[in-house]
Amino acid sequence: MSTPGGNDSIAAENARLRARVEELERRLGDGAPPPGAQGSAGGPRISYEALFDVLPVPIVVFRTDGQLAAINDATIAWFKARREDLVGAFNLLRDPESVARGFAEPFLRAVAGEVVTVPATPYVINQENNADVARRCWLEVTYLPLRDESGVRYVVSLTRDVTSHKEAEAKQRQSSTLLEAIIDNAPLLIYARDTEGRFTVANRQIEAALGKPKGALLGRMQREFASEEITARFDAQDREVLASTAPLVVEDRVEMPDGTHVYMTTKFALRDDEGKATGVCGISADITERVRAEEQNLRLHEQMFRVREETLRSISTPLLPIAAGVLVMPLVGDMTRERADQVIEVLLHGISDQQARIALLDVTGMPEAGEEVTDALVRAARSVRLLGAEVVITGIRPSVAQALVGLEADLGGIVTKGTLERGVAYALSRRAQQRGAAP
Repeated sequence: MSTPGGNDSIAAENARLRARVEELERRLGDGAPPPGAQGSAGGPRISYEALFDVLPVPIVVFRTDGQLAAINDATIAWFKARREDLVGAFNLLRDPESVARGFAEPFLRAVAGEVVTVPATPYVINQENNADVARRCWLEVTYLPLRDESGVRYVVSLTRDVTSHKEAEAKQRQSSTLLEAIIDNAPLLIYARDTEGRFTVANRQIEAALGKPKGALLGRMQREFASEEITARFDAQDREVLASTAPLVVEDRVEMPDGTHVYMTTKFALRDDEGKATGVCGISADITERVRAEEQNLRLHEQMFRVREETLRSISTPLLPIAAGVLVMPLVGDMTRERADQVIEVLLHGISDQQARIALLDVTGMPEAGEEVTDALVRAARSVRLLGAEVVITGIRPSVAQALVGLEADLGGIVTKGTLERGVAYALSRRAQQRGAAP
């Protein structure tokens, strides 16, 4: 507050106020109520000045010309100034800070007889008349006109410091702005809908996905921007979330103008302080590219598996042409029912494709014979004969021979040789005989 000097008129006014206070005290001491007041005779002596000072709210009494006429102890404590430096020295209508902050106009309205409350206004208070030491605060001031028989004589100012409230509001706005910036710039679809399905939050990613600005989305229903199938699916998810305390995590496939998009979505219920559900929040990550990459990777693995199987098949059942019309298939390793079927399939296709007349099955590399081995040999021989070709089995071990005899297998038409070399010699001889007999 600025401190223009006092003058004779102020001193006279102060003297009049003191005389008025003394008159009121005398009346109270005599048991007579002051004009316009009610009270019982014989009550305790009450000092209006004491009541004025004991009130915890800063109270200032101004003359109608803006000159400060009285302040209570709370004002002195709050402004951290001496009474004599303010009373008779400060004029609200001449104080640049008060005028700049808009306190003068409401004061004049109070002078005209109106009760006026000034909205919270920033204000700078100089500490102990030192302009270099100042306190910035927010003040909410109410001006009350005091009248007597001649009209408004004084204006009472009640001041409330709302600095902490305004600072809390500012921090809340800052937090809201920060949160909005994070939501808007996150590479995720973030949205919220109330319990009836109306959008209450929509970030830029939602705007881009739906092709609508935020202003066109807020307050609108999902069905206005999506198909019935998608709307029904999302509404069912929202109902499930509202009925649960746990979040829902789902993978959604949504048809978009540029194709099918896959979203990994987390939904959870929004609740008030009492735990009542007020809506649903959804956070969706577009994982389309990742899913496509995984699907492509799966296709490549399947293709590699097929190639490997074909390679293993060709390795495990090699069919080697050694001369025109003569094929050799060396069998190595264990024989299973599945492999036996594979051997027969490869052998028959080879005989048919190459018009072979003799097929040699060399079992030198097979271990001890079991039922699968003997069964495979018998079935292979029968199948080859059906194509009009001859089967020669070479490298039969004694265990294989015993197994074949034990099964009393029909070996008619099957030639056996002890070694592959002898089997090849036999096949070449048979081929020469067949050629000589051909004419």
